[in-house]
This record gives sequence, C-alpha cells and structure tokens, in this order.
Amino acid sequence: MHYLELMQRFWDFNPKQSIGTTGISMYLYLLKIGSDNDSCDFQISDVVISKELGVTRKTVKSTKEKLRNLGLIQYQTTSGLACKYTLIGDYPSHISAPEIVKKEEIGKEDLIQETEESGVSLLKNFLVQIFSENSKDQEIESDLLQTIQSSQPQPTTQKGNDENIPSLEEFMTYAKTLKIYKPELDSEIQSKYENWKKNGWKNSSDRPITNWKSSLKSTLPFIKSQTESHQLSLQSIPDIKRPKCENGNL
Repeated sequence: MHYLELMQRFWDFNPKQSIGTTGISMYLYLLKIGSDNDSCDFQISDVVISKELGVTRKTVKSTKEKLRNLGLIQYQTTSGLACKYTLIGDYPSHISAPEIVKKEEIGKEDLIQETEESGVSLLKNFLVQIFSENSKDQEIESDLLQTIQSSQPQPTTQKGNDENIPSLEEFMTYAKTLKIYKPELDSEIQSKYENWKKNGWKNSSDRPITNWKSSLKSTLPFIKSQTESHQLSLQSIPDIKRPKCENGNL
C-alpha cells in the first residue's frame, strides 16, 4: 500500500469534490488503518469507528456510503461481523456530474453531525425558530381564543326565579283564560304582577314563585274578592243631601 501516494491523491481530490469535514476525518482514519495493516483491505466495525471519531453509528453509515459513492472506497457488510473495507487507489481525480455529491448535501450532513455532537436536535432548533418567528401570531391567536371563550355563554347561578318570570302580556293572557277572570280585575292583576317581580318573583310570604300560573290561579279569587269589597264600600257610602234652608239660613 502506497500510503503517501493515496494521501496526496486525496488532497488533490478533495478541493474539487468538497467531501466535508466528517468525510475527510473518516477517510483519513481508514487510510491510517490500512497503513497500520499495510494493506488496502481490512475489517473494522462501525462501533469502533464511531468511538474513535466521536460520531454516531448512523453518521458512520451515511459517511461510508458517501465515500463509496465518490469512488474512494468499497465495503461489504455482514450481519454480526465487522465491515470489510477496500481502499481504492486509482479513483478518478474528477467525477462526472451525475456522480458528484452536491456541496449543499455534504454541508447539510456536516451540520447534522455537528448538531449530534453538541447534543442539540435540528428539529428542536427548527421548532424554536418557527415559534420565535410566529410569537406575535401566537399571542394574537391566544387573545382571540380568550375573547371567543369570554363571549361564549357561561353557566350562571339562578338569581331568584328570573328564568320563570313571564312577560306582562303572557301573564295577562293567561289570567283571561281563567273562569273567575273579569275585565274589571285587569288593573289589580297587573299590580300583582309588578309586586311579584319587584320582590324578586316572590309572593307576599317571601317565598319563590316556581309555578306562576298556579300561583295566579289561586290568587285571583282573593284579588276578585278585594276588588268587589272595595267597589261595595264605595257604593255603600250614602249620598247625603243638604237640608233645605228657610230664609236662606240653615
């Protein structure tokens, strides 16, 4: 194995192909292993390379694939055994366009390697960037959500029996359906409605009115009785006539 020749050829090859720092490190390491064994063919596991270069096994796998695609090495993997490598000495100094690994892709792999070594996930960084760029939108969405929630009907505790209070029109319409009803009672019925409502829809005993129709039906006879009694007292007042005077004197 001509170690120095392969080294010189590699440095001439690298500027034209931009292998990347991880690719360079792994190729030089494989070159060293071959030199130590004085052979272009040797075996070494991904685990050993991972520990020696301080990279993940996933990175070792992707990097050796890249070196193979560039024509620098050949390798053969067998389950449960160390990978067999062959260093190629007569690889072309320039690779045709379809075989060239794009510089952007190599740079991306280097970035992934650097990220893995620092223990920071690219996905995490991406999410942090998205969160930062859209922080204002998220604040707006949060405010909008709070506004929507506040505008939604909220459960309320029943204050008195407000939900059972009918309108005056409904109250009077029902009163007219009762047999005991008379038009002369309209003012008193309306007055009873207003008193109940003013008192928090409670009766004269300060008890909540849960069934206003039943309460009105039972109260209407008393309203009628009071009205008739009042009318009777007015009618019972005698019409006193002044006595006639003699000579203009009482």
